[in-house]
Amino acid sequence: MGGRLLFENAKLFGVVALAGLVCACIEPGDQRADTAQRFNEIGNDETLNLIGTEPFWSIVVEGDQLTFSTPSDIDGEIISVSRFNGNNGLGLSGTIGADALEIAVTPGDCNDGMSDRHFPFTATIKMGEEVLTGCGYSDSNPVQGDE
Repeated sequence: MGGRLLFENAKLFGVVALAGLVCACIEPGDQRADTAQRFNEIGNDETLNLIGTEPFWSIVVEGDQLTFSTPSDIDGEIISVSRFNGNNGLGLSGTIGADALEIAVTPGDCNDGMSDRHFPFTATIKMGEEVLTGCGYSDSNPVQGDE
């Protein structure tokens, strides 16, 4: 039981640390705001696809709408999300059911563990107490390799 608690705390710490990296927040009026390089590899008008295994899930973000699907809910749940382009990635937030949803998408070679495909982004999703990890791609940053 202690090992599981340690593992869960480590996962939570990882999500908090990753969210901090994505945000690298700049306060209003901060002089760095003019010179800071915001993450712009995923345009607001692009479709962002995120996928994960064990459990299988997918997220499609189009504008300010997100669809979360699983094998048991192919049509998925559609929600509104807010976007934040931080210094090191893209943050998305919203509410799914009664749970807060927070997503951090960062650049990095990612493999789904099921294929030889390589994705240009890694994704960490926190829904309530559940943490999911996966890979992502967008219109201008496609998947590399054969399906």
